[in-house]
Amino acid sequence: MEPLNLRERPPRGPRVRLAGLVFSARVVDKLRGSLPGGEPAGYFMDIGVSAAWSHYTGIPLDELRDVVERAGSEEEVEAWIAARTAHLDRERFNAKMESLNSSRIPDAWREAFDGAYPAELVAAHPLLFDLIEADDALARR
Repeated sequence: MEPLNLRERPPRGPRVRLAGLVFSARVVDKLRGSLPGGEPAGYFMDIGVSAAWSHYTGIPLDELRDVVERAGSEEEVEAWIAARTAHLDRERFNAKMESLNSSRIPDAWREAFDGAYPAELVAAHPLLFDLIEADDALARR
């Protein structure tokens, strides 16, 4: 797939589904930003919601990055994710991801999280998906 410049536009929103799973499209966009010729623009891959997505799907992000880099289309990536997550209860997975709350950020990630999001934005949007959407809206201005 082609690399993305995430300075030009943020990755797709957290609720956009790929292979029936929320956050999957965002993970793919962030990985495309990390490809040669792309621009990750400071988006985290190894901590935060991307790491939670990786944990709950059982898909290592470095493995998915290799798939994204080799794929000729997003449909190929989607089919690969769908096959790797066929065992998941998608409704349960999506509900769990959508309920992630900023008050439960692990201590090891707290400094990066606090540096990425203004305190007033976090206070206004305790659910991480809402926070990400609000932050993306600010980035588009």
